Amino acid sequence: MPKVDHKRKEVSDNQKSWKLISDCVAGEETIKKAKELYLPNPTAELDSEYSKKRFKAYVQRAVFYNVTGRTLDGLVGQVFSKDSESDLPGDVERYEADIDGAGTPLEQQAKATLKATVGKGHCGLLSDFPATGDATTKEDIETLRIRPRVILIQPEQIINWRVTAVGGETLLSLVVIEESTIVEDDGFEFKKEPRWREIRLMPVNEENTQFAAVVTLWKKLEKPIDGEDFAIVEGFPVVLQDHRGQPLDRIPFEFVGAVNNEPCIDKAPLLDLANLNVAHYRNSADYEEGVFITGQDTLVLTGLQQEWVDKNFKDGVKLGSRSAIPLPKDADAKLLHTEANGIAAEAMKHKEEQMKALGAKLIEPMATKGTATEALIEESSESSVLSSAAKNVSAAYRKALFHASRFVADVDPKTIIFELNSDFAAAMASPQERAQIVAEWQGGLITFDEARTQLRKAGVATEDDKTAKSKMEDNIIPVEPVI
Repeated sequence: MPKVDHKRKEVSDNQKSWKLISDCVAGEETIKKAKELYLPNPTAELDSEYSKKRFKAYVQRAVFYNVTGRTLDGLVGQVFSKDSESDLPGDVERYEADIDGAGTPLEQQAKATLKATVGKGHCGLLSDFPATGDATTKEDIETLRIRPRVILIQPEQIINWRVTAVGGETLLSLVVIEESTIVEDDGFEFKKEPRWREIRLMPVNEENTQFAAVVTLWKKLEKPIDGEDFAIVEGFPVVLQDHRGQPLDRIPFEFVGAVNNEPCIDKAPLLDLANLNVAHYRNSADYEEGVFITGQDTLVLTGLQQEWVDKNFKDGVKLGSRSAIPLPKDADAKLLHTEANGIAAEAMKHKEEQMKALGAKLIEPMATKGTATEALIEESSESSVLSSAAKNVSAAYRKALFHASRFVADVDPKTIIFELNSDFAAAMASPQERAQIVAEWQGGLITFDEARTQLRKAGVATEDDKTAKSKMEDNIIPVEPVI
């Protein structure tokens, strides 16, 4: 009996963290809807009805300061503040404006992929082609009626995978993707059901030297049949074929990770920040509760007897300049004022500073300890978490676009160029530092190309060196050397 919906242990272990990050990025409404998942009920042991009302008010007054979502938007904005470098062959370029068949441009999907990578540390890109048998014609492909697509797969959907050694290579031999499909639609309402897409590398000869990628779509039965809980959807399995009709010898799926693009799940870069964000939210709930309770002065009456109270205060006590409070001899009235919980406020400030530091770390170069020689060697290659993620996304797209191209044409993978901006440190150079770069070029200490490289990283120079040289020569701008 195939357990199609089986999830690898590392997937199950990370689901709670991925949900936390997703909820934090979604913002206050989502966090508050989760109720006690993120905010313990301080009156849980009391009468249930009273506890529910007080907890509702406790949640309502709390403030979720969405540092996680803003940080993620800011990090992705850093990468896309400069245009990505994209040069695709014609057989691939035609899909750039609609990469997934749903109208999403390649760069927009790359933003979503980078968000998943920086946020959760793990996602995937599936290159897909409709199963049409031998009915596909060149005209179908030219008019985009039938076309390949690249689909972003969120980490929660990638529930199972395996790798296998084939010859001298280690290949992805299985990937299972959990998805959903519409099974009923009356034009207004629709019903969805889960489906499991199994893509397996199957041997096609007895020697196990040739393989083919086979797609099988599974659904869960309402009632088991002959002890089976799952059945194959009609029309499957399907052998994936290239444009020549030859079976694909690779599974057209690429993992994307924060550290590397291996199948293993990398730690989510935003996890620590999200945990701290929720802790700040809890402090906020305590602080706002204290402000509410202590923000209203309490009337204190002393020297009263019960008989006097019953006679004069049977309708309660009204406060304000238009009301008078009758008191007997030797009685007194005071307003009791207390301060809000200062400890909670201090805790919030402390966590705000920690969150700023954590957000900054994601863009700072990752330092490694070692000798002075090692430091010099590593200086050129050190990378921030954001820079590493951007490079991994770029590499995954180049492979995914090549997989997609195999369905329609013979494309040299070296001709597929797609690179996201991955250098941010120099962009923070001060005007004085940029002036120093120009001075060193004018003084002959560095070349024109070296100066342009540094200024490009700083976001000052936007054109390529060849175009810049040509324009400078046309304008004939003399440059006086610095003596």
